[in-house]
Amino acid sequence: MEKLVLIGGGGHCKSVLDSAIRSMKYKEIVITDPSLPVGSSILGCSVVGNDSILPDLITDGFTSAFITVGSITETEIRKRLMTTIGTLGFELATIIDPSAIISEYSTIGGGTFVGKGVIVNADVNIRENCILNSGCIIEHDCFVDSFSHISVGTVLCGNVRIGKESFIGAGSTVIQGKIIGSNSIVGANSVVLADVGDNMKVYGIVSKEH
Repeated sequence: MEKLVLIGGGGHCKSVLDSAIRSMKYKEIVITDPSLPVGSSILGCSVVGNDSILPDLITDGFTSAFITVGSITETEIRKRLMTTIGTLGFELATIIDPSAIISEYSTIGGGTFVGKGVIVNADVNIRENCILNSGCIIEHDCFVDSFSHISVGTVLCGNVRIGKESFIGAGSTVIQGKIIGSNSIVGANSVVLADVGDNMKVYGIVSKEH
């Protein structure tokens, strides 16, 4: 069994940590966060310091790391931390809740979180450092590029493509075959009926290209 360090101790950390504990894959899990007191705990796991302690954790046998800083409109912190843990020599963990249903014909990139009740169907390609949050459905042949966040209860119908660093808000539906570009935001409870380009913010019923 591995020893895992989670980087970031906010709300997203709790979701990831709960799934990591439920997976029973890790014999020890610790958390780094500069805003939390050393010795405090989250779901029974210790906060051991800020990111400066990461080299010492490798020495102590923590070979795997996972970024638990969430992202909605900003991915730069997650990207910077990704570079940091790679430079230090950590293995990038992938955390999948045991309740998730993942097709054996799909691909989940390193550093991705797959939350409770998520469904990932056949021939789906999820790239690195994505967040597939609780209860989302990723149907067949979808593609989700790096650092994108598919929020709770979202449905991506078949053959949907999501670009890098995009956020699809809670309860949204993207109908089959549509493309959402990079660095774009789809507001909560939206229905996307048309393609959305790069660097866009859309919400509601999206019925024409943006």
